[in-house]
Amino acid sequence: MSFENFCACADVVILKFICSIILALLLTVSSVRAAPKESLITSLPGFDGTLPSEHYAGYVAIDGNPGKKNLFYYFIASERNPSKDPVVLWLNGGPGCSSFDGFIYEHGPFQFHAGEPKGSLPVLHLNQFSWSKVSNIIYLESPCGVGLSYSDNPKNYVTGDLKTASDTHAFLLKWFELYPEFLSNPFYISGESYAGVYVPTLASEVVKGIQIGEMPLINFKGYMVGNGATDEKFDGNALVPFAFGMGLISSDIYEACQTTCGGKFYDPLSETCETNLEKVEQAVSGLNEYDILEPCYRNSETKNESENTNMPLAFHPMG
Repeated sequence: MSFENFCACADVVILKFICSIILALLLTVSSVRAAPKESLITSLPGFDGTLPSEHYAGYVAIDGNPGKKNLFYYFIASERNPSKDPVVLWLNGGPGCSSFDGFIYEHGPFQFHAGEPKGSLPVLHLNQFSWSKVSNIIYLESPCGVGLSYSDNPKNYVTGDLKTASDTHAFLLKWFELYPEFLSNPFYISGESYAGVYVPTLASEVVKGIQIGEMPLINFKGYMVGNGATDEKFDGNALVPFAFGMGLISSDIYEACQTTCGGKFYDPLSETCETNLEKVEQAVSGLNEYDILEPCYRNSETKNESENTNMPLAFHPMG
């Protein structure tokens, strides 16, 4: 399943959890100009324990055309050493996926299971592998119009990659004004999927700002991209040699693709090329495309797919 489809097919229980977070934030989060202490999150639906570090959420208003763009963030202070640990900005891709995807499904502070009775809110547990164990992390809803970020004028929902980078840079400058105690911390930009475009374009904006002395001066150290989308031609040509290099397809399939496609896998030259590329897709269809070493099933339907006989035995789920 593609990341975009994954975003579109979120479980109803998860959607209810997101809605409950929205309600909690509406009750506890301050307005755009509020001080950080007033944006402190003290409790979340479904979690009965004590938060292991401080959580904040709110809006930062940046200039739109016309009016303002209100960008929503959820900030988690590090559980280890907030004053020294890196500040990490997280951006989901899409384009258009909420960064709550990363918060809920990937490296956020919580894990959860379905509540009882069926259809009730999920129960939250602390995630021992959360990035907040070692970093201060900002989950940002970007660009404007994604997730909880909004504008009073729908014209501000029209954007592009460079405009998104400029807007996110404007957000960062204002965010560090709200949280000046983190300005000296090492700062990293991170993301996945279409953030392979978002992250480097934003990094370029941040570097330009530093070079001209734009204040506040961000202590930018680097960026991280996972599963990054970069360029249609570059990305489209990568699957076949990667699958062959990892031993996921046979030499016969690989050589047939090379012969019939001429190395142009992103834009098949013939029906024969397309037929051979379908063999590649079939061979890897049961794998987790984001981490080929991990199982790829969440229900009985996809579990059966992972029993693809073309997969090496080492990649079959155990039990």
